[in-house]
Amino acid sequence: MQRSDNRLRGFRGAAIAVAAALQLACAMNPERLPELDRRFYYNLESQADQQEFLELRDEDRQAFLERHGLWEKWIALPEAERKDVGAGNIEVGFHEFAAFMAWGPPADTQTRDPDGRAVLQHTFIRCSSGPKAGRFVRENLDCDGTSSEVLVSINGGVVTEINYPH
Repeated sequence: MQRSDNRLRGFRGAAIAVAAALQLACAMNPERLPELDRRFYYNLESQADQQEFLELRDEDRQAFLERHGLWEKWIALPEAERKDVGAGNIEVGFHEFAAFMAWGPPADTQTRDPDGRAVLQHTFIRCSSGPKAGRFVRENLDCDGTSSEVLVSINGGVVTEINYPH
């Protein structure tokens, strides 16, 4: 009888270990994060920060974002901007951080000097076909289909122009 009890304990222990590993593996995929957390994840500065963020419990993420200054940027946005960010919409007059939260980090940033004033121009890449159609990515090759660019001009931390060149 003791032999079967030991097997049962071993089976339970293995089942718990497998369940824990599966839960950890699920958390290690940014696509499994809640929508807002996933938007923050893609705006973290380094892969190390992203990895650390994935390993956090849900209740520890806000404190992490506060330490990295992202939470303050988020709550500083007007409520209307935060709402549009959730739908992936950006408009002229929005803050630069709203664009990053809606579309992720830009694929490229250049400084232009029209009329003697420095203006940032961010290039965002949007997948227009394939499995990621409608999503913004860091590189054209990430689309697995066709892509288009969106150029966003920033002056004083505010979106001043949005161009869809193609």
